[in-house]
Amino acid sequence: SRAHSRLLSTGQLRCCWRSAVSINRSWTSESGTRVECVVRMPIGASLRTLLSRAPLRASPRLARRRETPGRVRRASTPRASSSEEGTAGANTPPEPEGISHAELSPPSWPAAMGRIVREDVAHQRYLTVFDREVEFDIPGESAPTRINYDIVGHPRSRFQFSVVFPFHPRDASNPRPTVTLIREYMQGSNSMGYSLPTGSFDPKKHADFADVAVDELAEEARLRGGKMTSLLPREDHPGFLESKWCANRFKPFVCVGPESYVVGPEGEDGKGGDEPPKRDAEEFSITVHRVSLEELAEIMSGGDMTPPSVVTSHMALAHLAKEGML
Repeated sequence: SRAHSRLLSTGQLRCCWRSAVSINRSWTSESGTRVECVVRMPIGASLRTLLSRAPLRASPRLARRRETPGRVRRASTPRASSSEEGTAGANTPPEPEGISHAELSPPSWPAAMGRIVREDVAHQRYLTVFDREVEFDIPGESAPTRINYDIVGHPRSRFQFSVVFPFHPRDASNPRPTVTLIREYMQGSNSMGYSLPTGSFDPKKHADFADVAVDELAEEARLRGGKMTSLLPREDHPGFLESKWCANRFKPFVCVGPESYVVGPEGEDGKGGDEPPKRDAEEFSITVHRVSLEELAEIMSGGDMTPPSVVTSHMALAHLAKEGML
């Protein structure tokens, strides 16, 4: 077709799979001939088409953006119907005054292995479930193989969260070092379990992931202050995968020497107003526990502690041992 030839001549069809998606279109011509055409569209234009033509696939927050004049720019490339297109998981830079691909679809960090040819939102509430179709070149196979996957993630937090290890070193009033844990309802197992203070990144609220750690320390563990240190080996580290089928990644921190809030009518200075942040409704079950290192080891191996918290605890203990604080 003319559009197909134009895309070939401009080189758009040669762009990598991580920056474009395939649009499959077919129709019957006036002479009765069946015509099929594959168009590859830049991700930003594809997403804007998805949001403008398929509101049920977008989150309520993005749907509201779509209804706000001037927020979503029109695509300059050919549009495809919502039933024919998907989005590709890529590190696509945000487009000014538009909706970036990363706000709806999880990124592929650090490098993509398969070619994501289609991705739809299957369910969205606290988390989002993506129906993703990936194409692989398998040795020995004459043609590429496509496989469908369920991917879970949290697009509103850019698929990232922080975990913080609150460490209380020994002092005059505390002869042995201790760690603060929280115990709360785990909906997956329908039971109580342990974790470290953990929270999602909010681009409207947090400047960086250390801000997330500070907020969760106050909200969940009722602690503040102390020395916050990242446990990642470098600043540009993408974080650790939450699980095989999850797009979320977490960044671990250790906070040395945080102090408790004084909850009640009188604050530390006797003037009142020393209240920690309010917890979310689903955090009603949280209780705070100060445990010894021996108790922590038993909890970590007991099976009732979340994997990101176990990983962060191991990294924090190694860091503290290296610093001579254990």
